Amino acid sequence: MSDTKDRLVVAALNLLRQSGLAGAGINNVVDVSGAPKGSVYHFFPGGKHDLVASALAESERQVGDGLRKMFGTSAHLAAKVHDLFSATASTLESTGFTKSCPVGAVTLDLVSESEHLRHVCGAIFDTWRDIVAEGLTEVPQATRREVAELVLATLEGAMILARARASKDPLLCAGGWLADALQSRFPVPHRTAARPRTPLRRRPRSAS
Repeated sequence: MSDTKDRLVVAALNLLRQSGLAGAGINNVVDVSGAPKGSVYHFFPGGKHDLVASALAESERQVGDGLRKMFGTSAHLAAKVHDLFSATASTLESTGFTKSCPVGAVTLDLVSESEHLRHVCGAIFDTWRDIVAEGLTEVPQATRREVAELVLATLEGAMILARARASKDPLLCAGGWLADALQSRFPVPHRTAARPRTPLRRRPRSAS
């Protein structure tokens, strides 16, 4: 991939994380990337939706790599969920609660003219779900996808609340409850195994 194309994709991805599909217009991407406007149509003949699809594919790769590392360990699934929500909370806080999942943001912006992107977003969520499911070794094979989908659905919802409240608490609260529920439903098969290392807060602080 050329340097110019890389810059366009990175700029589009950052704008999607911050403002969704509506905020990733061609002019905005050009301004952020510093690339010539004509280069957008050179690399992405389909225009904005073509560029957005490429940016989402990059998100799929980046997040997928992180999920493989996190859910590919030998830790109990409750610890994996704990780490996922804790890491997401820290990442969201580092952006000032202004940027979250670009796939979720685009999905919320979809209209009839962006039907192609609906399939792109759905396929990415399916990929992430399957990666998580592969790491749920304590869960019976027949229900791993369902549990993985619960994890993703809870995470996406908690991110929306965290952005709305400019607080990590919704992620820490949801992650704590979900980790405990999964620990109870799929207990560690031997007595010496530990629970998640650092308990997450289950009750958010009162807004000031």
